[in-house]
Amino acid sequence: GIVGDRIIKIEAKIEGTVKDEIDAKGNLVSPGFVDAHTHMDKSFTSTGERLPKFWSRPYTRDAAIDAAIEDGLKYYKNATHEEIKRHVIEHAHMQVLHGTLYTRTHVDVDSVAKTKAVEAVLEAKEELKDLIDIQVVAFAQSGFFVDLESESLIRKSLDMGCDLVGGVDPATRENNVEGSLDLCFKLAKEYDVDIDYHIHDIGTVGVYSINRLAQKTIENGYKGRVTTSHAWCFADAPSEWLDEAIPLYKDSGMKFVTCFSSTPPTMPVIKLLEAGINLGCASDNIRDFWVPFDNGDMVQGALIETQRLELKTNRDLGLIWKMITSEGARVLGIEKNYGIEVGKKADLVVLNSLSPQWAI
Repeated sequence: GIVGDRIIKIEAKIEGTVKDEIDAKGNLVSPGFVDAHTHMDKSFTSTGERLPKFWSRPYTRDAAIDAAIEDGLKYYKNATHEEIKRHVIEHAHMQVLHGTLYTRTHVDVDSVAKTKAVEAVLEAKEELKDLIDIQVVAFAQSGFFVDLESESLIRKSLDMGCDLVGGVDPATRENNVEGSLDLCFKLAKEYDVDIDYHIHDIGTVGVYSINRLAQKTIENGYKGRVTTSHAWCFADAPSEWLDEAIPLYKDSGMKFVTCFSSTPPTMPVIKLLEAGINLGCASDNIRDFWVPFDNGDMVQGALIETQRLELKTNRDLGLIWKMITSEGARVLGIEKNYGIEVGKKADLVVLNSLSPQWAI
């Protein structure tokens, strides 16, 4: 039973008069899905022509990050506030259509975009607040030490109301692991916001960067307030490295997000979840200069994740389902008010399936 926006009763049969009654026909009712990592300011930038714009260039994963950053700088040079805001709203409507009611978006802040994208996203967030909860990351996409205006512009973005601060690849993009991580913590502590850091770097370089991030999380008194996004390195680093690092991640309260459009097939998702590591799943980009496809459907994303990882058992599908629900809620720090329990918000999705496994 629901009154206002709260669940007041959970019983097999509730007596009383109601305004509206929904018959779920014995099917699954879930809390709203969580898309824990998006880039709403970039969405749909590849659309408008017969073929996706930006995607006539060759693709290799090694070159893709730098190429996408360069394409982004070209885009933001001429993008308008109205265009960015329109794309954010379209993205949000697509998410809600597929049952996503909570999301975190990383918004580019650099010497080209300035705070243009932040202004558009924050304005859209306010207009969309009755549809979807959006957390906004002031994101130094070009790198703090690559684009020296980033720090001052990040400060301005946090002054404007961004919820978190984020950086990218402190080793290969910044070439300054210690400096870039320290600067991110300095900004986070100054504004009392959490951190969400992109680390794409593979192998031992990526593991080293994440380990330093976890160590600095403890040193700065930021346990449970830092997320690492992507962490592709877990897929190809020596397994003993991860075994040794898991206690550090648990001690630091490090959160992780993998994105189904780019999860490496050897990503140890089940191992991390079984170890008690908080791991969410996300869509990442939608039809832009980073990814030419996607539709914001987290259940379809869960299917893609299971196929990439070759997961088939009911148990494993149940764990993947948690990544788009309760695990994602923990990443966003909303778990205290998330879920189907008396007193919690009634942000619910009714599915035409009997279980999470059948939904996937």
